[in-house]
Amino acid sequence: MKKEILIAIDGSTYSNQSLDYLSTLFREEFDVHFHLSTWITATASIMPSAADPRDSLIPSGSGQGKKEATARRTLQKGTERLERDGIPKDRIHTSINVSGYNIAAAIQRVAEKKLYDSIIVGRRGLGGISEMLMGSISTSLFRNCHEIPLWIIDGEVTSKRFLVPVDGSPNALLATDHLCHIFEQRTDIHICLFHCSTLFGKGTRYKPEHFYHNWDKDWCDTHLSDEKDLFNGSIQLLLAAGIPKKQIQISPESSGLEEAHGIIREAKEQDCGTIVMGRRGVGIKKGLWGGVSDRTIKHVQNLALWVVS
Repeated sequence: MKKEILIAIDGSTYSNQSLDYLSTLFREEFDVHFHLSTWITATASIMPSAADPRDSLIPSGSGQGKKEATARRTLQKGTERLERDGIPKDRIHTSINVSGYNIAAAIQRVAEKKLYDSIIVGRRGLGGISEMLMGSISTSLFRNCHEIPLWIIDGEVTSKRFLVPVDGSPNALLATDHLCHIFEQRTDIHICLFHCSTLFGKGTRYKPEHFYHNWDKDWCDTHLSDEKDLFNGSIQLLLAAGIPKKQIQISPESSGLEEAHGIIREAKEQDCGTIVMGRRGVGIKKGLWGGVSDRTIKHVQNLALWVVS
């Protein structure tokens, strides 16, 4: 099945790292296509980036024609980078988009209109305070984009090992489902399923009927009944997608005061390059410290984070 990934690039080190990440994972996957896109405004320079301008290939300047020429060079360099990494040109598509100042909202609109399988953006490792002071396209997308899975790449990520936190919820199973869609029939990846319980966690108990909206009733009743463990639904989805059983691992349960740090710590210990997380929908009340995915994105460094709503 054809998969289409929207990659927002600006010529910086950080967007280049996202291209390298894609090449590592999908070089030999001919059904995966890459849509390199950049944005220009009528009155501002191309795609404002959180990156240090000294790390960017984009020159400063004014004039619509000059910005369009810069955008074309950025897309050409991105295309050449993927081709050097072994991605054939017929799997690479490019576009220049004109928008207002809210680049993140423009990216989201394009992704939802074209129904891409995911959005990928690179970012530099900023802490929570820096994010609030400086702003970030990746942070804005994280807050507002709930229809399209978002992949955020922080640093150089080369591992093909994936950590999937599970808690028995529909959101967690949706994250596994997205992973299955992207990697169906792949035998070269490794999946680590992990549950982290906290000292103050409420531990909501879900029943099969909570999943009927997304999966077949008979499947839910068979694989998600009360006597099944937290991992069974995810394992069944992975096996049905053609992921070999030997490539699926259940990590020992961890407990502590805070889930996000436990998840990041486990990813590092298991040498996983990517964390794949489900998150609550818009408007659902979160705990005292916010949602687990909210806290994870603030602290994750040198990892990729996939967020699926």
